[in-house]
Amino acid sequence: MSSDLAGSIGLLLLFLVFSFFFSAAETSITAAGKVKLKVMENTHPERKKGFSWLAANVQRAMSITLVGNNVVNIAASSVATVLFTRFLGPQKGSLTAIAVMTTVVVIFCEILPKNIAIAHKESVLYHSLPLLSFFNVVLWPVVYLVQSAIWIIGRVLGLKLDTLNTFVSREDLEVIVNESGESGAIEEDERKMISGVISFEGTRVSEVMVARTDMTAMSSDTTMAEASEIFLQSGHSRVPVYEKELDRITGMLYVKDLLKPLSMGAFGDSVASVQRKPLFIPETLKTDEAFDLMKKSRIHIAIVVDEYGGTAGLVSLEDLLEEIVGDIQDEYDDEMPDVLEEREGVYLVQGYVNLDELSETLVYPFEFEDVDTAAGMLLSLKGNFPDEGESVSYGPWRMTAVEVVEHRILQVRMERMADEPKEAGADGNA
Repeated sequence: MSSDLAGSIGLLLLFLVFSFFFSAAETSITAAGKVKLKVMENTHPERKKGFSWLAANVQRAMSITLVGNNVVNIAASSVATVLFTRFLGPQKGSLTAIAVMTTVVVIFCEILPKNIAIAHKESVLYHSLPLLSFFNVVLWPVVYLVQSAIWIIGRVLGLKLDTLNTFVSREDLEVIVNESGESGAIEEDERKMISGVISFEGTRVSEVMVARTDMTAMSSDTTMAEASEIFLQSGHSRVPVYEKELDRITGMLYVKDLLKPLSMGAFGDSVASVQRKPLFIPETLKTDEAFDLMKKSRIHIAIVVDEYGGTAGLVSLEDLLEEIVGDIQDEYDDEMPDVLEEREGVYLVQGYVNLDELSETLVYPFEFEDVDTAAGMLLSLKGNFPDEGESVSYGPWRMTAVEVVEHRILQVRMERMADEPKEAGADGNA
């Protein structure tokens, strides 16, 4: 074998090796993403500088791998064509070179390295860094020209081709969390907590507040002795104070503010003298904004008002925190679970339960445009106020009004039927 032939074969193999490298490096970068690169800065301190550069220059690194891959593939095809032409003639050699190089490049320089990079992205990234840094220097004129040309083309076509943020989006994060929960990478409680944090910003106060009809409140002319009884019966430590009607909240009474007057024998004095200034927030306010406002104000309970200025309900820091960590029960709480599984496929649901929470718990999409709660859903399907024991159907679910008090549906029984009805509607008495 002549030295020229051996040199050509060696050069061809070198180009194919570099093609393998560029394909693996490109895929490992895209598979890892910027978040993984930032993590690897800390897990591999010996190459922190390299990973820091890569995380900050993902687009440039991708350009290096793409330019390098195309250059070596074209060069490898040219060398292969020369070799096959030398032995088989111009026509037959060219056709054979095309067939052989297409097979080799597709299988060994594209599919194989990319599959390896996906399966072992961290290892591939770690070992690719030195060569990527080398080619960043060697190929910088070509990469600069290519990126400049792309930028000019993008401006001409009115396209924004630069990537300003390669971190995962909120939607991506939700998918990652759900997939991690299903695979067992994180516990179910952890998954729910992370999901609560993600959705916290998108939830409105009206979805988590205690409704006006469920509020415990007292008149401003209530005496200290009467107020103490209200606190004992309700178990609350803070109660709103109103003047004449609930839409005119004038203050917030703290149970600890009663201790001094009662110890001094002021049993008949009005609570108006010790009430505190209330905090009012609109029902359309996002929960994260309400949380920040209440923290800065150092107030644990806020009065929620509707668009007309009337009292819609109240919300506490505990209500907001429960959106993240789930129900918080203390020694004074004696509450039924929001959704209680009575037996397989049968659930007792509190009327105030939000439809998003119900959909997640029962793993079924309960979707209504103008309704937020389980009670509202039953009322919407029935068309009027149901009597206790009346049922309606929605998809595979039979919903029965269990407890109805003064036109308020307090509890609903959800029973999953074997067959899903073609149309949802009222079924009459169960």
